Amino acid sequence: MIKIKSPGRICLFGEHQDYLSYPVISMAISKYIYLEAKKTNEQKFIVNLPDVHQKLEIKLINKEQEYSTNRDYLKSGFNLFLRSGIKFDNGYKIIIFGDIPINAGVASSSALVMAWLYFLNLISNQRFDLYQLALMGYHSEVTEFNEGGGMMDHYTAAYGNLLYLNPSVPNPELINYNITLEGFVLGNSMEKKNTVDDLIKVKEASLISIKLMKELMPNFNQFQTKLEDIESYLPNLNKEYQKKIKGILINRDLTIQAKSLIDNNLKILNRKNDFRKVYQFYKKLGILLENHQKQLRDNIGVSTDRIDKMLSNCKDIGAYGGKINGSGFGGTMFALYPRNQEKLKNAIEDAKGVAYIIETSKGADIY
Repeated sequence: MIKIKSPGRICLFGEHQDYLSYPVISMAISKYIYLEAKKTNEQKFIVNLPDVHQKLEIKLINKEQEYSTNRDYLKSGFNLFLRSGIKFDNGYKIIIFGDIPINAGVASSSALVMAWLYFLNLISNQRFDLYQLALMGYHSEVTEFNEGGGMMDHYTAAYGNLLYLNPSVPNPELINYNITLEGFVLGNSMEKKNTVDDLIKVKEASLISIKLMKELMPNFNQFQTKLEDIESYLPNLNKEYQKKIKGILINRDLTIQAKSLIDNNLKILNRKNDFRKVYQFYKKLGILLENHQKQLRDNIGVSTDRIDKMLSNCKDIGAYGGKINGSGFGGTMFALYPRNQEKLKNAIEDAKGVAYIIETSKGADIY
């Protein structure tokens, strides 16, 4: 039997940024999608997804599958393999399940896609490396269905650990930091959300704000122009677009600052023998997380009252920082307080959230 697990993720920095071609920093976490497959004599894949009460059959006739929904990711992944000239000769009975909160901003769908592609890659004699496989995951979930997301989730699930990703197409730039960060607790607000529609709505407003700023300021460069350089132009935009462009530029700069902080502390984080310096790193990281959340709440406008309450409770008991996780409008948040995760868990639960102590995880692999 083949057994594969693929991790979910939290986005530390760059929330609502990668689909604008800005860098992001994410971390794979110890919540997983599991795939178990057993070879059969039938010429088809029989897939059971008990968590969402679905079953699927893919006949191995080496013909692209028609999509039943606009999120038919297993078929799209299969189709992309066929387009690459790969054929499948053996049938399998497959079950896919997991402990990642579904539709909550923890990238459960991307973890499922990467577990599936990892499986297809494995039974086709490893035709693609991790980099190619992650990019295929992005295309099978996002471009194939014209969705609003980026590629952070797929690369994080594929590589694991801590990831810096500059999502330029067709060749994304990435740095995979082989370090583990400590002290995180994930909180699920249990507020229902519509990830795809929410992403598209915020993305469209963000793109309009950038377009309008370029019209007002011909030399505006979304990657280089400083916030203070656009201040005099902001009154010409309506309030929504003023907030969006400010949040975008501030979050861009926060991600750059966070990468610098990580780069400058790699030796300390690897050795972990100087608690004072490690403590200083986490305190600085927490401040950056707090500033990022402020933009997501006040300018990008994706937080909720319950998420804010969960974060406030964590801050009240000493958390260094925290933020909403994923597309927002519900779903999850996380907070940072090394050596005090149980306190964070209780604070989140006091705000009517469901809490999970999480660790940094490796990427998709057999187990």
